[in-house]
Amino acid sequence: MVRDKTWFDHLVYHTGDYFCFGIVCGSTFHMLKGMYNSPKGGRLIRGSQAVRLYAPGWASYSAAWGGLSSVFRSSMIYARQKDDSWTSILPKAATIGFLKIRQGLGPASRSALIVGSAMALVEGYLIVENKVASNVQSPQSDFEELDKKQKSGKIKTV
Repeated sequence: MVRDKTWFDHLVYHTGDYFCFGIVCGSTFHMLKGMYNSPKGGRLIRGSQAVRLYAPGWASYSAAWGGLSSVFRSSMIYARQKDDSWTSILPKAATIGFLKIRQGLGPASRSALIVGSAMALVEGYLIVENKVASNVQSPQSDFEELDKKQKSGKIKTV
């Protein structure tokens, strides 16, 4: 029996997914940065120390981002009773604004505006791409039309 995912399922899935993303990317970034900024003899040791110190912070921030984004998205779908492009744009802007509110209202609103604008550009691109892809005919249909024209005698073969 297959059941629909609840908001809690989405919350747990996205939080874990973003945590894994943060730990992998944070570990890679801080390993390379620690190796680059250390003397020649201790690059591996300094890189692993940097990973131990800084990668968990990246992972927890990414998990908070994923969890809040999932909560805002589920709340927006519940409130509006529909899932459209706005449900992809606004929750991410609200998430970054909520996470940056410690720095003040100005930086939080600027960050939310930047993320919202970037997400709107991405969603706009995806809409245009879907419209273009739906209008393009497959090469197979072009050959079928050519065969029909040849069989009807409109196109002469040599």
